[in-house]
Amino acid sequence: MMLQLTSWPTIRLGLLLTASCLSSPLLAEEPAAPDAAAAVDMSLEDLLNVEITSAARKSQRLNDVAAAVYVISREDIERSGATSIPEALRLAPGVNVARLGNNRWAVSVRGFNRRFSNKLLVLMDGRSMYSQLFSGVLWEVEDTLLEDIERIEVIRGPGAAMWGANAVNGVINIITRRARDTQGSLLVAGAGSEERAFASFRHGMAVGDGHLRVWGKGFARDESVTPQGRTANDDWSAGRAGFRGDWMMGGGHRLTVSGQAHYGDSGDTWLVPNIGSRWGVTPTDVRQRAQGGFLMARDEWTPPGGSEAALQAYVASGELEIPGAVRERRTTVDLDFQHRVLFGERHDLIWGLGYRYSRDDISSTGMINIQPQQESFSLASAFIQDEITLVPDTLRLLLGLRLEDNSFSGFAPQPNARVIWTPTENQSLWASASRAVRIPSRAELGAEVDAAVIPAGSPGNPTPLPILIRNAPPNNLGNETVTGYEIGYRRQFGPALSADVALFYNLYDDLAGQVSFGSPRLALAPPPPHLLQTVSAENINKARTHGVEIAVDWYPLPWWRIQPIYSYLDLSASSTTSDPASLASAQALNDADPQHQWSLRSSMSLSARQHFDLWLRHVGKLGTSGSSLYVPAYTTLDLRYAWRPTRDFELSLVGQNLLDGQHPESVASLLPSRNLEIQRGYYLKARWQF
Repeated sequence: MMLQLTSWPTIRLGLLLTASCLSSPLLAEEPAAPDAAAAVDMSLEDLLNVEITSAARKSQRLNDVAAAVYVISREDIERSGATSIPEALRLAPGVNVARLGNNRWAVSVRGFNRRFSNKLLVLMDGRSMYSQLFSGVLWEVEDTLLEDIERIEVIRGPGAAMWGANAVNGVINIITRRARDTQGSLLVAGAGSEERAFASFRHGMAVGDGHLRVWGKGFARDESVTPQGRTANDDWSAGRAGFRGDWMMGGGHRLTVSGQAHYGDSGDTWLVPNIGSRWGVTPTDVRQRAQGGFLMARDEWTPPGGSEAALQAYVASGELEIPGAVRERRTTVDLDFQHRVLFGERHDLIWGLGYRYSRDDISSTGMINIQPQQESFSLASAFIQDEITLVPDTLRLLLGLRLEDNSFSGFAPQPNARVIWTPTENQSLWASASRAVRIPSRAELGAEVDAAVIPAGSPGNPTPLPILIRNAPPNNLGNETVTGYEIGYRRQFGPALSADVALFYNLYDDLAGQVSFGSPRLALAPPPPHLLQTVSAENINKARTHGVEIAVDWYPLPWWRIQPIYSYLDLSASSTTSDPASLASAQALNDADPQHQWSLRSSMSLSARQHFDLWLRHVGKLGTSGSSLYVPAYTTLDLRYAWRPTRDFELSLVGQNLLDGQHPESVASLLPSRNLEIQRGYYLKARWQF
């Protein structure tokens, strides 16, 4: 599901806002140099002292975090050449990003990668990007101005004790920059072979006792290709505008208000099941349109006694439509409060309360039928975590618990225990044990879908009639659970070398899988006559995973930075029944993720005005050869050369996927999209900051 910028009013609005920025007076201060200039000028010590806020919902130095954390900085994003948030997430170990086409991705952490990966919680400034309809993230709908991202904190492993349900395998928090750090104006424009055209602007100004920025972006992306090399129907274009303001208020309160509005249109080709077709499907071009926005406010203050408190609220509303298939209108309201209190010198306590209410209106036709048409969802939660100092500056124990109750699957406790040993400032050893749950989605609980047709006389169907496979709503689908165990070690070996290693072992129970309802029965409607096989989801699968993730940061020379990462994942899923549909769903889990991934990034500042970046990546195969889920291993190379003729103006040339003309990265899942392949691409980008 994707976006597009075919709305001329949206384009005109962007041009008018850009013109207003160009006509506004410049700030009296000398503008700072573009951000990308400092990437390899930062010392390793500075990089390791970056403050992490997502692991324990408080500011911590990286070396003090008792979790597998990787930070993607804005310099990393700029120098990678990535043009979207999913592409930037490839920079982190343990993250599997598979591009399904030019407008959709499958993104997961530590396994279970699918079109809507349902075991990963993604936040932007603390706002959940999790889709209640599909139990995953619609990456083509969620976006922001990449230049405004301060950092992306990627936490691998269960994070439910702090962030709640669906933080099963990890938490990704996209943190945007403060408004005071984005003063002045920024214009970005470019074009290329796959990135047909893109442009964005930003303007920051002082307002009262604080600062405000406004921004907008738009782009049009070309189609990818089919395995046969024919042009696909997955073009994508989108427009988005937003703002953020930060103010100091009376009584020590710090207020942040932000908001966005977006509109997009994108294409896809579905292989729609058809009992009248000799192949069992009819290729059908579809369009997806998405529009909506959100408004969020956050207040942070320090109550008497030196404690810290924060209250955050947002309302989000959006519409997602695939004409002829499904349309969802949803409004969500979310409240979150947290309070941090220090008790003596040994206890650092954080507790909080949360409430979310979401209501939808869904209409569906054709192969999809979702009932009831209107449904509401509520989730109430409370959490507490105590960080206990056992040995000052050396040994700490963290005990946490989150209690949640939701209207879909009821009550769920999610505990967490962590310990961290820091014998020196430059090294730490940590371990954890956690439990997390994944709540069923609206579509899982209420959708009836014609999933596939097995043609008559084909393998798997020796009968003279086609077999229609229909997914029916489940009778009693509950939470999926994981119990996770981790251990990690990180160390700075000197001023030019650091390493971070994490090992994990996870046990999954009550995973959703398909179960057949009896034998196929004869059906006369809709014509022609056929056999109907009904299947439904039940909690009948289980799995275990184990693996290791390694990240190294090395400065062989002051102007040269090298970042190798490696991830190993072993996933074994099985069914608790012998039902063929259940066995097939378990096998699909086994074939969804590569066992090996590695990446090598090289960033060089050739001079004060020239930068050269190289990114070599390898992703292992999916499935087994001959299987419908098989995707061969691939290795790809991205290159970026940037030249700054003046202090405030930069030109960059980026080449992506340079080692082959096209390659597949995954197969379609959940929605019947055609399998596509990703092409080699180039683009030229101009950036002017003033």
